[in-house]
Amino acid sequence: MIKATLHDIAEKTGLSVSTVSRILRGESKTSPENVELTIKVAQEINYPINTRLLNGKYNYRKRIQVALITNFYPDEFYSTFFCGFNEASLDFNVTISLYSFDPQKNNLSDFITQLSYNSIDAAILFLPLFQDKDYEELLRSAPKDFTILSVAPLFNPILDTVTFDSYRGGYIVAKHFYDRTYRDVGIITGPMNKNEALLRKNGFLDFINQKDDMNQIWKFVGDYSFESGKKAFESYNSLRKKPRAIFSSNDYMALGFLEQAAMNGLKVPDDVAVAGYDDLPICNYLHPAITSVHTDYEVLAKKTLNILTEKMVSENSSSHSGILSVIPVSLSIRNST
Repeated sequence: MIKATLHDIAEKTGLSVSTVSRILRGESKTSPENVELTIKVAQEINYPINTRLLNGKYNYRKRIQVALITNFYPDEFYSTFFCGFNEASLDFNVTISLYSFDPQKNNLSDFITQLSYNSIDAAILFLPLFQDKDYEELLRSAPKDFTILSVAPLFNPILDTVTFDSYRGGYIVAKHFYDRTYRDVGIITGPMNKNEALLRKNGFLDFINQKDDMNQIWKFVGDYSFESGKKAFESYNSLRKKPRAIFSSNDYMALGFLEQAAMNGLKVPDDVAVAGYDDLPICNYLHPAITSVHTDYEVLAKKTLNILTEKMVSENSSSHSGILSVIPVSLSIRNST
């Protein structure tokens, strides 16, 4: 593929190469029409430009371009996640674009630097496997005038972060089980290298530990997949003393567990009650419908975009004090419990 050049832009705009060069450096005093035309042509032919610099110099573009960066998988969770941000962006002067980032193939600071030179003004990160050291490295290496927020939970936030109250999610499930008089309970956790999995587990266990007549008698460490939910059922089914109710730390594992339960003739919730987390749309469409912790991604997105746009116009748009903004969760109670 032949790279675009200043000569290509000059030919398409009818301007001189020197004028085009000054415009793209943010140093031109030419007419707004020439500026807008030059930038438009540069973007059309994929010539790399620093749109944040040019927007600051010329104020040529009305909408802020924000990258939503995650390790994307084609499933219902990520569709729900992105739809929440897309809907929220309609109330802001923002266009959201979804980018899939693979930490095994790319360096995040390089990835963001490339985005910053290709029409992106800011980024929102949802990278649950990232830890303190990863964010510290990002802040050292990323463009200094590029605004970044995270929506993945950390125990010790490095970036300013907006996230759901995962701890409360686990807590309210345990309380619901107690209110239903389920005293012997179990949990299918998410992977222990993900902070939200630890928070959900801790909230669940902390409620149980406050009650003398409630016990966690079984735990299975899953990986958030449907298949690990099926494996969790195999472990559960081998128990001599089985828990009366089970908290699955996400809906996919709950689905896998429930499929195997049905295949083995168990009745839900008569034999075992099951609650999930995320409240994906599919929870409503199964029989029995699944009780699940409700996470409203549009509310999360509105709070995130509000903080992001405020930071972008501040003098220290790229500075971070580790501010943590927590979005409440609730419990959608259905027939599985």
